[in-house]
Amino acid sequence: MSVSSHYYKLILLLIFCAGTLHAQENINLRVVANAKEANLLQKYKYNEKPRDSIGAANTIKALVKQLHADGYLLAAEDSVNRNQNSYISYLSIGPRFEWLYLKPGNIENSLLRKITYRKKGFEGRRFNYQELARIENRLLSYMENNGFPFAAVTYDSLEITGNAIGASMNLDTGPAITFDSVHVQGEPVVKSKFIGAYLGIALGDAYDESRLDDMVRRIQSLPYLRLAEAPMVTFQNEEASIKLQFEKRPINTIDGIIGFLPQSSRESGLLVTGQFDMDLFNPFGSGKHIGVHWRRVSEETQTLGLQYEHPNLLRSQLSFAGDFNFLKQDTSFTKRDLRTDLYINLGANKKLGAFTSFIGTDLLSTEQYKEATALPDIIDFRLTMYGLNFNFENLDDPVLPRSGNALSISAAAGNKRIRQNTNIPAELYEDIDLNTIQYQIDFKFDQFLRIKQNWAVYTALTGGFMESENLFKNDAYRLGGLKSIRGFNENYFFATKYVQATVENRIFFEQDSYLSTFADFGTLKGFAEGSGRDAFLGIGAGFTLATSRGLFNFVYALGSSDSVGSFDFNQSKIHFGYTTRF
Repeated sequence: MSVSSHYYKLILLLIFCAGTLHAQENINLRVVANAKEANLLQKYKYNEKPRDSIGAANTIKALVKQLHADGYLLAAEDSVNRNQNSYISYLSIGPRFEWLYLKPGNIENSLLRKITYRKKGFEGRRFNYQELARIENRLLSYMENNGFPFAAVTYDSLEITGNAIGASMNLDTGPAITFDSVHVQGEPVVKSKFIGAYLGIALGDAYDESRLDDMVRRIQSLPYLRLAEAPMVTFQNEEASIKLQFEKRPINTIDGIIGFLPQSSRESGLLVTGQFDMDLFNPFGSGKHIGVHWRRVSEETQTLGLQYEHPNLLRSQLSFAGDFNFLKQDTSFTKRDLRTDLYINLGANKKLGAFTSFIGTDLLSTEQYKEATALPDIIDFRLTMYGLNFNFENLDDPVLPRSGNALSISAAAGNKRIRQNTNIPAELYEDIDLNTIQYQIDFKFDQFLRIKQNWAVYTALTGGFMESENLFKNDAYRLGGLKSIRGFNENYFFATKYVQATVENRIFFEQDSYLSTFADFGTLKGFAEGSGRDAFLGIGAGFTLATSRGLFNFVYALGSSDSVGSFDFNQSKIHFGYTTRF
């Protein structure tokens, strides 16, 4: 016989075997019960064509479990008859049991109300062990969260009358446990007092299991540290001690550049330009944040920002944040914004706060307005705002997330007082109300979606809205630049309303290094009365490269808008820099 003949026979054999295997993928499952119980089985649906005998056995187990949950406590598989193509299960179901009673025993009525137990709700009802388990779990969960982690429930006075079951619950509380303290072992990344206050655990507090459940999530939201190993809880002398070990995460940043240019307005001397950025997280292990940001890119314009955050004031769940921003816009005006926040933690990843903002702006050069016939678009005013904000964060990493989402929203209202400038004709102020109410709403939603191990998509929706009878250029949002609408100069747009969407692809080639393509698009409304909508689009690409000492960033972007025109490669923007981390 030739080799080719053997070859064809082998192919035919493989085809036959493949067909046979395919035919055996599913078997016939039949459940048999006596005549009286067969009608009952018709109420239950199950897979009559399981893949194999293992699948058939699992189907029967699930069916028996459902019968038990419906009160047929004696339901069981008596025997099995199986062959290559079928699986026949012989079931006996038995009677359905009902509750005779379920007495609370030694459990106090106040505790029963907290777990929503009703004694009369059991009498005459079908016995459901899952319902009994839920009551037991609610009771034990309450005890674990209120100082009794070793509580146990037992049942006594068991009574069976016919098909009815009666029992009495008995609660053994075990010893009352209080928290001893939180101990930071190994490298002292944070102070024990701070981390205890942050986690809501204080010496002498009743043991609370829910705080331990939230503990890991709350620690993961801190950007400046990681857990070096799993937390450990030990019990001794009716006290619970928590032992934590951390490793420091280098996210403190310092970055700066300084330049010297000839003074354009003087015959001699040099102009100092540049920028300086510093963010210190967790100085001295206290969990605080200090930020300093200064920029001067031209002779007349500069900005200064100062931030301070003090978490867990006096070891409470109340935290404080202060923010001061100063802007000198060429020779037009100065603007000062001092904001103070008080917020409280609402669990592992939510914060609710109240804030006050004091804004003052003053004109600088006013000689050109002495003969004006209309109020200028910038003006002196004082604005005091009061508001509420809410923050939610559920990210896999607080520094460079790849999955999760975050939301921040704030709403404020306040009194605006326009100050008359002596260099502007007084009659120009007669047609406006010098004291008005101003409203403002801001929001941002971030979504990180992990597509693959090294591919994540970042999307965001950001917006702001301000409304008042009198709005001016020095009221407006400043948009544009690397941290808002890429492809435009820093603070290019002045807007009183805007909505912006961002879509960014990130391809990671190392843990913290990635390539990106992005688009920022949306619409805004200018500050002037009657100004129309301005749609904008910024597109580009870049990369972030992590080194042992920091991050190198490079971004190339193009911008287009109704007011600017279409894309112009001669106006493309290149941003690059190196940020040191320690």
